[in-house]
Amino acid sequence: MPFLLLSAILIFAAYALIGSTNALWVLTASQLALLGGQITRRQVTGTGGFIFMSFLFFGMRPLYILIENDRYLFNDIYRIRVDTTELGDSMWWASLALWVFAAAAHAAPKICSRYLRRRRVRNAAITVRPVVSNRSAALLICLQLATLPAMLGLAVFGRTLYKSALGAYAYDFPVLMQSVHIFALVVLLERWLRRKSTTNLLALCFSGFLFLDFTWLMREVSVFRGFYLTGVMIAGIALVQRFKGRAGFAWLLVPIIGLQPFFQYLGADRMKGNKEMAETSLVERVFENQTVAEAYWNFYQGTGDMNIFDTFVAAKKSEPAFRPYLWSWLYVPLHLVPRALWQGKPKKGITQDVAFTNKAPTSPGIAGFFLLDGGLLWMLGSMAVLGFLVSMFDWYILTLPRGYLQAALIGIVTINAMFLTRVFLWQYFYQMLYALVPCLVLSWWFGRSAKMDSAAARNRSAALSLGRNYPTPPNSGFGI
Repeated sequence: MPFLLLSAILIFAAYALIGSTNALWVLTASQLALLGGQITRRQVTGTGGFIFMSFLFFGMRPLYILIENDRYLFNDIYRIRVDTTELGDSMWWASLALWVFAAAAHAAPKICSRYLRRRRVRNAAITVRPVVSNRSAALLICLQLATLPAMLGLAVFGRTLYKSALGAYAYDFPVLMQSVHIFALVVLLERWLRRKSTTNLLALCFSGFLFLDFTWLMREVSVFRGFYLTGVMIAGIALVQRFKGRAGFAWLLVPIIGLQPFFQYLGADRMKGNKEMAETSLVERVFENQTVAEAYWNFYQGTGDMNIFDTFVAAKKSEPAFRPYLWSWLYVPLHLVPRALWQGKPKKGITQDVAFTNKAPTSPGIAGFFLLDGGLLWMLGSMAVLGFLVSMFDWYILTLPRGYLQAALIGIVTINAMFLTRVFLWQYFYQMLYALVPCLVLSWWFGRSAKMDSAAARNRSAALSLGRNYPTPPNSGFGI
Protein backbone atom coordinates (compact mmCIF):
# COMPACT_ATOMS: atom_id res chain seq x y z
CA MET A 1 0.00 0.00 0.00
CA PRO A 2 2.79 2.56 0.75
CA PHE A 3 4.25 2.01 -2.72
CA LEU A 4 0.83 2.47 -4.31
CA LEU A 5 0.34 5.71 -2.40
CA LEU A 6 3.84 6.96 -3.29
CA SER A 7 3.20 6.23 -6.96
CA ALA A 8 -0.08 8.18 -6.86
CA ILE A 9 1.62 11.18 -5.25
CA LEU A 10 4.33 11.19 -7.92
CA ILE A 11 1.80 10.91 -10.74
CA PHE A 12 -0.18 13.91 -9.57
CA ALA A 13 3.02 15.84 -8.86
CA ALA A 14 4.11 15.18 -12.45
CA TYR A 15 0.88 16.66 -13.80
CA ALA A 16 2.07 20.13 -12.86
CA LEU A 17 5.39 19.48 -14.60
CA ILE A 18 4.03 18.38 -17.99
CA GLY A 19 5.81 20.45 -20.60
CA SER A 20 9.20 20.07 -18.94
CA THR A 21 11.60 17.14 -19.08
CA ASN A 22 11.29 16.74 -15.29
CA ALA A 23 7.82 15.24 -15.76
CA LEU A 24 9.29 12.20 -17.51
CA TRP A 25 11.73 11.55 -14.66
CA VAL A 26 9.01 11.87 -12.00
CA LEU A 27 6.67 9.56 -13.94
CA THR A 28 9.44 6.98 -14.32
CA ALA A 29 9.87 7.14 -10.53
CA SER A 30 6.12 6.59 -10.07
CA GLN A 31 6.23 3.44 -12.17
CA LEU A 32 9.37 2.29 -10.36
CA ALA A 33 7.47 2.66 -7.06
CA LEU A 34 4.80 0.25 -8.33
CA LEU A 35 7.51 -2.20 -9.34
CA GLY A 36 9.11 -1.84 -5.90
CA GLY A 37 5.82 -2.83 -4.29
CA GLN A 38 5.82 -6.05 -6.29
CA ILE A 39 9.47 -6.83 -5.54
CA THR A 40 8.87 -6.60 -1.78
CA ARG A 41 6.28 -9.39 -2.05
CA ARG A 42 9.12 -11.84 -2.78
CA GLN A 43 6.85 -13.89 -5.03
CA VAL A 44 6.50 -13.53 -8.79
CA THR A 45 2.94 -13.16 -10.03
CA GLY A 46 1.12 -12.20 -13.19
CA THR A 47 0.46 -8.77 -11.67
CA GLY A 48 4.15 -8.27 -11.00
CA GLY A 49 5.15 -9.49 -14.46
CA PHE A 50 2.73 -7.05 -16.08
CA ILE A 51 4.01 -4.08 -14.04
CA PHE A 52 7.64 -5.01 -14.73
CA MET A 53 7.25 -5.05 -18.51
CA SER A 54 5.08 -1.93 -18.46
CA PHE A 55 7.91 -0.14 -16.63
CA LEU A 56 10.34 -1.09 -19.42
CA PHE A 57 7.92 0.04 -22.15
CA PHE A 58 6.45 3.16 -20.55
CA GLY A 59 9.22 4.13 -18.13
CA MET A 60 12.59 3.31 -19.67
CA ARG A 61 11.71 3.89 -23.32
CA PRO A 62 10.51 7.52 -22.79
CA LEU A 63 13.79 8.27 -21.01
CA TYR A 64 15.70 6.89 -23.98
CA ILE A 65 13.70 9.14 -26.31
CA LEU A 66 14.42 12.11 -24.06
CA ILE A 67 18.16 11.50 -23.69
CA GLU A 68 18.95 10.24 -27.21
CA ASN A 69 16.29 12.26 -29.07
CA ASP A 70 15.30 8.98 -30.76
CA ARG A 71 12.30 10.01 -32.85
CA TYR A 72 12.69 7.60 -35.76
CA LEU A 73 9.19 6.13 -35.49
CA PHE A 74 7.53 9.51 -35.05
CA ASN A 75 9.29 11.12 -38.00
CA ASP A 76 9.79 8.28 -40.51
CA ILE A 77 6.98 5.76 -39.79
CA TYR A 78 4.03 7.57 -38.20
CA ARG A 79 4.97 10.94 -39.76
CA ILE A 80 3.87 13.01 -36.80
CA ARG A 81 5.50 15.77 -34.80
CA VAL A 82 5.80 15.12 -31.07
CA ASP A 83 7.15 17.73 -28.66
CA THR A 84 8.15 17.41 -25.01
CA THR A 85 4.68 18.39 -23.81
CA GLU A 86 3.05 15.58 -25.85
CA LEU A 87 5.63 13.09 -24.62
CA GLY A 88 4.93 14.09 -21.01
CA ASP A 89 1.16 14.04 -21.47
CA SER A 90 1.18 10.58 -23.09
CA MET A 91 3.49 9.22 -20.41
CA TRP A 92 1.25 10.70 -17.71
CA TRP A 93 -1.80 8.86 -19.02
CA ALA A 94 0.19 5.63 -19.48
CA SER A 95 1.48 5.89 -15.91
CA LEU A 96 -2.02 6.57 -14.59
CA ALA A 97 -3.34 3.54 -16.50
CA LEU A 98 -0.63 1.36 -14.90
CA TRP A 99 -1.48 2.78 -11.46
CA VAL A 100 -5.18 1.95 -11.98
CA PHE A 101 -4.18 -1.60 -12.97
CA ALA A 102 -2.04 -1.95 -9.82
CA ALA A 103 -4.73 -0.46 -7.57
CA ALA A 104 -7.38 -2.85 -8.88
CA ALA A 105 -4.96 -5.76 -8.48
CA HIS A 106 -4.30 -4.69 -4.89
CA ALA A 107 -8.03 -4.44 -4.13
CA ALA A 108 -9.01 -7.76 -5.73
CA PRO A 109 -8.02 -10.12 -2.85
CA LYS A 110 -9.70 -7.80 -0.35
CA ILE A 111 -12.94 -7.75 -2.34
CA CYS A 112 -12.92 -11.55 -2.68
CA SER A 113 -11.45 -12.29 0.76
CA ARG A 114 -14.22 -14.74 1.79
CA TYR A 115 -13.76 -16.81 -1.36
CA LEU A 116 -9.97 -16.93 -0.95
CA ARG A 117 -10.28 -17.79 2.76
CA ARG A 118 -12.48 -20.78 1.92
CA ARG A 119 -9.95 -21.93 -0.67
CA ARG A 120 -7.11 -21.71 1.84
CA VAL A 121 -9.03 -23.73 4.44
CA ARG A 122 -10.09 -26.36 1.90
CA ASN A 123 -6.63 -26.77 0.38
CA ALA A 124 -4.79 -26.65 3.71
CA ALA A 125 -5.82 -30.27 4.28
CA ILE A 126 -3.88 -31.29 1.15
CA THR A 127 -0.36 -31.10 2.55
CA VAL A 128 1.58 -33.55 0.38
CA ARG A 129 0.61 -34.85 -3.02
CA PRO A 130 1.67 -38.41 -3.88
CA VAL A 131 4.75 -38.69 -6.07
CA VAL A 132 3.83 -39.92 -9.53
CA SER A 133 4.67 -43.57 -10.09
CA ASN A 134 7.56 -44.88 -12.19
CA ARG A 135 5.07 -45.80 -14.87
CA SER A 136 3.63 -42.28 -14.95
CA ALA A 137 7.11 -40.73 -15.10
CA ALA A 138 8.00 -43.01 -18.00
CA LEU A 139 4.78 -41.98 -19.73
CA LEU A 140 5.74 -38.30 -19.42
CA ILE A 141 9.10 -39.00 -21.07
CA CYS A 142 7.31 -40.90 -23.84
CA LEU A 143 4.96 -37.94 -24.38
CA GLN A 144 7.97 -35.65 -24.70
CA LEU A 145 9.57 -37.99 -27.22
CA ALA A 146 6.32 -38.19 -29.19
CA THR A 147 6.22 -34.41 -29.62
CA LEU A 148 9.56 -34.32 -31.44
CA PRO A 149 8.39 -36.02 -34.69
CA ALA A 150 5.27 -33.83 -34.63
CA MET A 151 7.38 -30.70 -34.25
CA LEU A 152 9.73 -31.88 -36.99
CA GLY A 153 6.70 -32.29 -39.26
CA LEU A 154 5.56 -28.72 -38.55
CA ALA A 155 9.11 -27.42 -39.00
CA VAL A 156 9.09 -28.79 -42.57
CA PHE A 157 6.55 -26.09 -43.44
CA GLY A 158 8.80 -23.53 -41.74
CA ARG A 159 7.50 -20.00 -41.46
CA THR A 160 4.98 -20.55 -44.24
CA LEU A 161 2.82 -22.54 -41.80
CA TYR A 162 1.03 -19.41 -40.60
CA LYS A 163 -0.01 -18.58 -44.17
CA SER A 164 -1.83 -21.88 -44.66
CA ALA A 165 -5.59 -22.31 -44.34
CA LEU A 166 -5.25 -23.70 -40.81
CA GLY A 167 -2.27 -21.54 -39.94
CA ALA A 168 -4.05 -19.60 -37.22
CA TYR A 169 -4.63 -22.90 -35.38
CA ALA A 170 -1.68 -25.09 -36.43
CA TYR A 171 0.70 -22.20 -35.74
CA ASP A 172 -0.03 -22.37 -32.00
CA PHE A 173 -0.02 -26.18 -31.79
CA PRO A 174 3.68 -26.21 -30.72
CA VAL A 175 2.72 -24.19 -27.62
CA LEU A 176 0.47 -27.05 -26.49
CA MET A 177 3.29 -29.55 -26.94
CA GLN A 178 5.84 -27.31 -25.26
CA SER A 179 3.53 -27.11 -22.26
CA VAL A 180 3.70 -30.91 -21.98
CA HIS A 181 7.48 -30.59 -21.73
CA ILE A 182 7.21 -27.93 -19.03
CA PHE A 183 4.82 -30.05 -16.98
CA ALA A 184 7.07 -33.10 -17.36
CA LEU A 185 10.10 -31.11 -16.19
CA VAL A 186 8.36 -29.88 -13.03
CA VAL A 187 6.95 -33.33 -12.19
CA LEU A 188 10.31 -35.03 -12.67
CA LEU A 189 11.97 -32.35 -10.53
CA GLU A 190 9.49 -33.11 -7.77
CA ARG A 191 10.25 -36.83 -8.06
CA TRP A 192 13.95 -36.10 -7.67
CA LEU A 193 13.36 -33.74 -4.72
CA ARG A 194 11.29 -36.37 -2.95
CA ARG A 195 13.49 -39.34 -3.89
CA LYS A 196 17.03 -38.24 -4.74
CA SER A 197 18.09 -41.29 -6.68
CA THR A 198 20.42 -41.45 -9.67
CA THR A 199 17.58 -42.77 -11.83
CA ASN A 200 15.34 -39.81 -11.02
CA LEU A 201 18.20 -37.36 -11.68
CA LEU A 202 18.93 -38.93 -15.07
CA ALA A 203 15.23 -38.80 -15.96
CA LEU A 204 15.12 -35.10 -15.05
CA CYS A 205 18.22 -34.31 -17.14
CA PHE A 206 16.90 -36.26 -20.12
CA SER A 207 13.57 -34.44 -19.85
CA GLY A 208 15.40 -31.12 -19.86
CA PHE A 209 17.36 -32.11 -22.97
CA LEU A 210 14.15 -33.05 -24.80
CA PHE A 211 12.57 -29.74 -23.79
CA LEU A 212 15.48 -27.69 -25.14
CA ASP A 213 15.60 -29.74 -28.34
CA PHE A 214 11.88 -29.20 -28.91
CA THR A 215 12.21 -25.45 -28.24
CA TRP A 216 15.06 -25.17 -30.74
CA LEU A 217 12.84 -26.76 -33.38
CA MET A 218 10.10 -24.22 -32.61
CA ARG A 219 12.37 -21.48 -33.99
CA GLU A 220 11.84 -22.86 -37.49
CA VAL A 221 8.12 -22.07 -37.32
CA SER A 222 8.04 -18.49 -36.02
CA VAL A 223 9.98 -15.25 -36.54
CA PHE A 224 8.68 -13.99 -33.18
CA ARG A 225 11.18 -14.98 -30.50
CA GLY A 226 8.52 -14.78 -27.79
CA PHE A 227 6.87 -17.78 -29.46
CA TYR A 228 9.61 -20.14 -28.33
CA LEU A 229 11.36 -18.24 -25.50
CA THR A 230 8.12 -17.92 -23.53
CA GLY A 231 8.26 -21.62 -22.72
CA VAL A 232 11.89 -21.36 -21.58
CA MET A 233 11.04 -18.52 -19.19
CA ILE A 234 7.95 -20.37 -17.90
CA ALA A 235 10.01 -23.49 -17.26
CA GLY A 236 12.67 -21.46 -15.42
CA ILE A 237 10.16 -19.79 -13.06
CA ALA A 238 8.26 -23.07 -12.52
CA LEU A 239 11.42 -25.02 -11.66
CA VAL A 240 12.61 -22.34 -9.21
CA GLN A 241 9.14 -22.20 -7.63
CA ARG A 242 9.11 -25.95 -7.08
CA PHE A 243 12.75 -26.20 -5.99
CA LYS A 244 12.76 -23.29 -3.53
CA GLY A 245 9.05 -23.15 -2.67
CA ARG A 246 8.93 -19.51 -3.76
CA ALA A 247 10.28 -17.71 -6.82
CA GLY A 248 11.31 -14.21 -5.80
CA PHE A 249 11.35 -11.28 -8.20
CA ALA A 250 15.11 -11.55 -8.68
CA TRP A 251 14.52 -14.74 -10.68
CA LEU A 252 12.49 -12.65 -13.13
CA LEU A 253 14.41 -9.38 -13.18
CA VAL A 254 18.01 -10.60 -13.27
CA PRO A 255 17.73 -13.01 -16.25
CA ILE A 256 15.59 -10.66 -18.37
CA ILE A 257 17.61 -7.52 -17.67
CA GLY A 258 20.88 -9.42 -17.92
CA LEU A 259 20.00 -10.90 -21.32
CA GLN A 260 18.49 -7.76 -22.85
CA PRO A 261 21.21 -7.27 -25.52
CA PHE A 262 20.77 -10.89 -26.60
CA PHE A 263 17.01 -10.45 -26.90
CA GLN A 264 17.68 -7.33 -28.97
CA TYR A 265 19.91 -9.29 -31.32
CA LEU A 266 17.51 -12.21 -31.67
CA GLY A 267 14.77 -9.74 -32.57
CA ALA A 268 16.88 -7.86 -35.10
CA ASP A 269 18.04 -11.07 -36.82
CA ARG A 270 14.86 -13.10 -36.47
CA MET A 271 14.64 -13.62 -40.25
CA LYS A 272 17.83 -15.68 -40.20
CA GLY A 273 17.59 -19.46 -40.04
CA ASN A 274 19.02 -21.69 -37.32
CA LYS A 275 22.05 -22.68 -39.40
CA GLU A 276 22.91 -19.10 -40.27
CA MET A 277 22.55 -18.02 -36.63
CA ALA A 278 24.90 -20.79 -35.50
CA GLU A 279 27.77 -19.78 -37.78
CA THR A 280 29.35 -17.33 -35.30
CA SER A 281 29.41 -16.83 -31.54
CA LEU A 282 26.28 -15.16 -30.16
CA VAL A 283 28.31 -13.00 -27.76
CA GLU A 284 30.56 -11.91 -30.63
CA ARG A 285 27.56 -10.91 -32.75
CA VAL A 286 25.85 -9.02 -29.94
CA PHE A 287 28.85 -6.91 -28.80
CA GLU A 288 30.60 -6.64 -32.17
CA ASN A 289 30.23 -2.88 -32.70
CA GLN A 290 29.43 -1.58 -29.22
CA THR A 291 30.53 -1.72 -25.61
CA VAL A 292 28.65 -3.70 -22.99
CA ALA A 293 27.10 -0.50 -21.54
CA GLU A 294 26.03 0.66 -25.01
CA ALA A 295 24.48 -2.74 -25.75
CA TYR A 296 22.30 -2.56 -22.64
CA TRP A 297 21.30 1.08 -23.14
CA ASN A 298 20.58 0.65 -26.86
CA PHE A 299 18.17 -2.14 -26.04
CA TYR A 300 15.60 0.67 -25.66
CA GLN A 301 16.12 2.22 -29.08
CA GLY A 302 13.15 2.62 -31.38
CA THR A 303 14.34 0.20 -34.05
CA GLY A 304 14.03 -2.72 -31.63
CA ASP A 305 11.03 -4.17 -29.84
CA MET A 306 10.78 -1.57 -27.07
CA ASN A 307 8.85 1.03 -29.07
CA ILE A 308 5.46 0.37 -27.44
CA PHE A 309 5.43 3.87 -25.95
CA ASP A 310 6.08 5.46 -29.37
CA THR A 311 3.02 3.70 -30.81
CA PHE A 312 0.98 4.63 -27.72
CA VAL A 313 1.81 8.31 -28.33
CA ALA A 314 0.81 7.95 -32.00
CA ALA A 315 -2.44 6.20 -30.97
CA LYS A 316 -3.28 9.04 -28.57
CA LYS A 317 -2.72 11.64 -31.31
CA SER A 318 -4.73 9.66 -33.88
CA GLU A 319 -8.40 10.16 -34.69
CA PRO A 320 -9.91 6.66 -35.11
CA ALA A 321 -12.61 6.25 -37.71
CA PHE A 322 -14.51 3.97 -35.30
CA ARG A 323 -14.48 2.88 -31.65
CA PRO A 324 -15.17 -0.82 -30.96
CA TYR A 325 -15.64 -0.33 -27.18
CA LEU A 326 -16.78 -3.63 -25.61
CA TRP A 327 -16.43 -5.52 -28.88
CA SER A 328 -12.70 -6.08 -28.27
CA TRP A 329 -13.57 -7.95 -25.05
CA LEU A 330 -16.44 -9.90 -26.62
CA TYR A 331 -14.29 -10.91 -29.58
CA VAL A 332 -11.91 -12.96 -27.39
CA PRO A 333 -13.97 -16.22 -27.27
CA LEU A 334 -15.06 -15.73 -30.91
CA HIS A 335 -11.52 -15.74 -32.29
CA LEU A 336 -11.63 -19.54 -32.67
CA VAL A 337 -14.50 -19.34 -35.17
CA PRO A 338 -13.03 -20.18 -38.62
CA ARG A 339 -13.11 -17.46 -41.24
CA ALA A 340 -14.95 -19.88 -43.55
CA LEU A 341 -17.91 -19.72 -41.16
CA TRP A 342 -17.53 -16.03 -40.37
CA GLN A 343 -16.84 -13.95 -43.45
CA GLY A 344 -16.77 -10.70 -41.48
CA LYS A 345 -14.18 -11.89 -38.97
CA PRO A 346 -11.70 -9.07 -38.19
CA LYS A 347 -8.55 -9.42 -40.28
CA LYS A 348 -5.66 -10.69 -38.14
CA GLY A 349 -7.96 -10.33 -35.13
CA ILE A 350 -7.58 -6.52 -35.14
CA THR A 351 -10.77 -4.92 -33.83
CA GLN A 352 -9.36 -1.37 -33.51
CA ASP A 353 -8.59 1.25 -36.13
CA VAL A 354 -4.79 1.06 -36.44
CA ALA A 355 -4.47 3.01 -39.70
CA PHE A 356 -2.20 5.51 -37.90
CA THR A 357 0.62 2.90 -37.90
CA ASN A 358 0.84 3.09 -41.71
CA LYS A 359 0.94 -0.73 -41.78
CA ALA A 360 4.05 -0.90 -39.59
CA PRO A 361 4.14 -4.09 -37.43
CA THR A 362 4.07 -2.13 -34.17
CA SER A 363 1.84 -2.21 -31.10
CA PRO A 364 0.62 0.51 -28.71
CA GLY A 365 0.41 -2.07 -25.93
CA ILE A 366 -2.72 -3.31 -24.22
CA ALA A 367 -3.27 0.16 -22.71
CA GLY A 368 -3.04 1.65 -26.20
CA PHE A 369 -5.52 -0.86 -27.56
CA PHE A 370 -7.95 0.08 -24.77
CA LEU A 371 -7.36 3.73 -25.67
CA LEU A 372 -8.28 3.02 -29.30
CA ASP A 373 -11.32 1.03 -28.11
CA GLY A 374 -13.02 3.93 -26.38
CA GLY A 375 -10.77 6.81 -25.39
CA LEU A 376 -8.87 7.75 -22.25
CA LEU A 377 -11.59 7.04 -19.66
CA TRP A 378 -12.42 3.73 -21.31
CA MET A 379 -8.72 2.86 -21.12
CA LEU A 380 -8.64 3.51 -17.37
CA GLY A 381 -11.79 1.47 -16.76
CA SER A 382 -10.53 -1.43 -18.87
CA MET A 383 -7.16 -1.40 -17.08
CA ALA A 384 -9.00 -1.61 -13.75
CA VAL A 385 -10.98 -4.65 -14.93
CA LEU A 386 -7.82 -6.24 -16.30
CA GLY A 387 -5.91 -5.65 -13.06
CA PHE A 388 -8.72 -7.25 -11.05
CA LEU A 389 -8.86 -10.32 -13.30
CA VAL A 390 -5.09 -10.87 -13.44
CA SER A 391 -4.81 -10.49 -9.66
CA MET A 392 -7.64 -12.95 -8.99
CA PHE A 393 -5.99 -15.46 -11.30
CA ASP A 394 -2.78 -14.97 -9.29
CA TRP A 395 -4.53 -15.59 -6.00
CA TYR A 396 -6.46 -18.57 -7.31
CA ILE A 397 -3.15 -20.23 -8.14
CA LEU A 398 -1.35 -19.10 -4.98
CA THR A 399 -4.08 -20.74 -2.89
CA LEU A 400 -3.64 -24.09 -4.66
CA PRO A 401 -1.90 -26.90 -2.77
CA ARG A 402 1.86 -26.70 -3.18
CA GLY A 403 3.21 -29.02 -5.81
CA TYR A 404 4.06 -29.41 -9.45
CA LEU A 405 0.76 -28.04 -10.77
CA GLN A 406 0.96 -24.83 -8.75
CA ALA A 407 4.59 -24.29 -9.78
CA ALA A 408 3.80 -24.76 -13.48
CA LEU A 409 0.81 -22.41 -13.33
CA ILE A 410 2.77 -19.67 -11.53
CA GLY A 411 5.31 -19.76 -14.34
CA ILE A 412 2.58 -19.64 -16.98
CA VAL A 413 0.63 -16.69 -15.51
CA THR A 414 3.74 -14.66 -14.71
CA ILE A 415 5.43 -14.87 -18.10
CA ASN A 416 2.25 -14.54 -20.15
CA ALA A 417 1.27 -11.43 -18.17
CA MET A 418 4.55 -9.88 -19.27
CA PHE A 419 3.54 -10.37 -22.90
CA LEU A 420 0.02 -9.09 -22.15
CA THR A 421 1.48 -5.60 -21.91
CA ARG A 422 2.03 -5.55 -25.69
CA VAL A 423 -0.55 -7.87 -27.31
CA PHE A 424 -4.28 -8.08 -27.97
CA LEU A 425 -6.56 -9.53 -25.30
CA TRP A 426 -7.36 -12.55 -27.44
CA GLN A 427 -3.66 -13.27 -28.03
CA TYR A 428 -3.04 -13.30 -24.28
CA PHE A 429 -6.10 -15.44 -23.61
CA TYR A 430 -5.22 -18.17 -26.11
CA GLN A 431 -1.52 -18.15 -25.30
CA MET A 432 -2.54 -18.79 -21.69
CA LEU A 433 -5.14 -21.37 -22.67
CA TYR A 434 -2.72 -23.39 -24.82
CA ALA A 435 -0.21 -23.45 -21.98
CA LEU A 436 -2.72 -24.21 -19.22
CA VAL A 437 -4.80 -26.99 -20.77
CA PRO A 438 -2.05 -29.66 -21.07
CA CYS A 439 -0.92 -28.96 -17.49
CA LEU A 440 -4.45 -29.19 -16.10
CA VAL A 441 -5.29 -32.36 -18.04
CA LEU A 442 -2.05 -34.13 -17.14
CA SER A 443 -2.34 -33.06 -13.50
CA TRP A 444 -5.86 -34.46 -13.33
CA TRP A 445 -4.76 -37.71 -14.99
CA PHE A 446 -1.73 -38.29 -12.81
CA GLY A 447 -3.60 -37.25 -9.67
CA ARG A 448 -6.26 -39.80 -10.56
CA SER A 449 -3.62 -42.45 -11.22
CA ALA A 450 -1.87 -41.68 -7.92
CA LYS A 451 -5.17 -42.09 -6.02
CA MET A 452 -5.80 -45.40 -7.76
CA ASP A 453 -2.27 -46.57 -6.94
CA SER A 454 -2.72 -45.53 -3.31
CA ALA A 455 -6.05 -47.33 -3.11
CA ALA A 456 -4.53 -50.46 -4.65
CA ALA A 457 -1.66 -50.32 -2.17
CA ARG A 458 -4.09 -50.04 0.75
CA ASN A 459 -6.08 -52.98 -0.57
CA ARG A 460 -2.93 -55.10 -0.90
CA SER A 461 -1.89 -54.14 2.62
CA ALA A 462 -5.34 -55.05 3.95
CA ALA A 463 -5.26 -58.38 2.09
CA LEU A 464 -1.84 -59.23 3.50
CA SER A 465 -3.00 -58.29 6.98
CA LEU A 466 -6.08 -60.47 6.56
CA GLY A 467 -3.89 -63.32 5.38
CA ARG A 468 -1.66 -63.05 8.45
CA ASN A 469 -4.63 -63.06 10.84
CA TYR A 470 -6.52 -65.84 9.09
CA PRO A 471 -4.07 -68.30 7.51
CA THR A 472 -5.37 -70.42 4.64
CA PRO A 473 -6.03 -74.06 5.58
CA PRO A 474 -3.41 -76.30 3.95
CA ASN A 475 -5.94 -78.50 2.11
CA SER A 476 -8.39 -75.86 1.05
CA GLY A 477 -7.12 -75.62 -2.52
CA PHE A 478 -6.39 -71.83 -2.37
CA GLY A 479 -3.18 -70.70 -4.01
CA ILE A 480 -2.99 -73.58 -6.50
